Amino acid sequence: MKRSLLTLLMLLPITSYAQGFNAGFVQGLWYSEENVFADETVRIYVAIRNNTGGDLTGTVSFFDNDRQIGRSTVSALDGRIIESWVDWTPEYGEHTITAEITKLELHSVGEATETIEVRSSLAEEVVFVDYDTDGDGIGNADDRDDDGDGISDTVEQKNGTDPLVFNEPLEETEEGTETKSETDETTNESTDTQAAGLEQYLTPSRADYMLTAITNYTQEVKQNLDSYRATRAEARESETGSETLETEVNADGFGEITRSDSDTKPKEASEGETTNGLMRDLFGFIGSIFGGIYTGLLVSLSWILGHPMLVQLLLLIGLLFGIYTLAKKFGSRPA
Repeated sequence: MKRSLLTLLMLLPITSYAQGFNAGFVQGLWYSEENVFADETVRIYVAIRNNTGGDLTGTVSFFDNDRQIGRSTVSALDGRIIESWVDWTPEYGEHTITAEITKLELHSVGEATETIEVRSSLAEEVVFVDYDTDGDGIGNADDRDDDGDGISDTVEQKNGTDPLVFNEPLEETEEGTETKSETDETTNESTDTQAAGLEQYLTPSRADYMLTAITNYTQEVKQNLDSYRATRAEARESETGSETLETEVNADGFGEITRSDSDTKPKEASEGETTNGLMRDLFGFIGSIFGGIYTGLLVSLSWILGHPMLVQLLLLIGLLFGIYTLAKKFGSRPA
C-alpha cells in the first residue's frame, strides 16, 4: 500500500509538468485567400511553436465538420515556429474547421523519446462559405449585383429575371434607340422562366440550381412542342387545301363564278364511287375526332409546361408517392 502511494506521488509532478509544456498552435487558423467561396480551392494554415527545451515531432490533422480533410507530420526544433497546411475545396454553408496536433514526442539530446501533451493542441474556427457568382471577390450575401451584369439584384427580382444569370447590357444603335444583342434574346427566354419556378423562393444552393435546370428544360420542351404544333397545323392546311374561285364573263356580259378544280359540270358518280366517297367521309370524320383529341392533349401539355412551378410540384409529388410506395412495400413488418 505504501509503495503504491509513493509511486502515485512520484507520478503527479511528472503529469503536471507534461501538461504544462509551452508548445502548440499559434494564432489559430488562417487561409490563403481573404474570403473563402464555395467550389474554390483554398489552403488552410496553422503555425506551431516549440518552447519545450527539446526537439518536437507530431501529427497535425485538419477537419471540416468532423470530417478529416488532411493530415501531415511536423518536426520543430527547440525555439522554432513551423507551419503546416492542407488544401480545401468547400461547399456552400457553415463549416467548423478544426486543426488538432497529436502523437507529440519530445526528443532531448542524450535522453529517451518522451510522449508529451502541450498547452495548445487544438485550433477551431467557424466559417460561413458563400457563393461568388460573378467572381468579384464579394459573396452573394453581401454583393448587390450577384451576376455582375450591372443590374442590381433588387431590380432583377422586380423585372422577373434571375439575379444569378448574366444579362447582356443594352446597346446603342445608329438611330439612337436601345436594342439587345441576339444572344440576349435566348438569355431572356431562360431567365423569364427561372423566376416562375420554385427556385425563386430558395437561397442559392444545389436545390436552387437543380430546380433552375428543370425550369430551363421545361421551357425547351414547351418550345419544341409549340413548334411541332405549328408545323402540324401547316401540314393539315396544306393537305386540306383551299379552293379558288374564278370569274368568267359569258356572252350576255354577266360574270359566272366557277371553281378552279371544276372547269366542266361534275360527272355523275357511279355506285362504287359513291360508296367509296361515303367511306372516305366516314374515315375522315373519325380522323377529325381523333385529331381534335390529339390537338387538345398537345394544347393541355403545352399549358402545363408553360408553368414550371406546376411541373416541379408534380415531379415532387410523384417522387414522394414513389418513396411512399417503396416504403410500404419493403418496410412492412412480417406478420
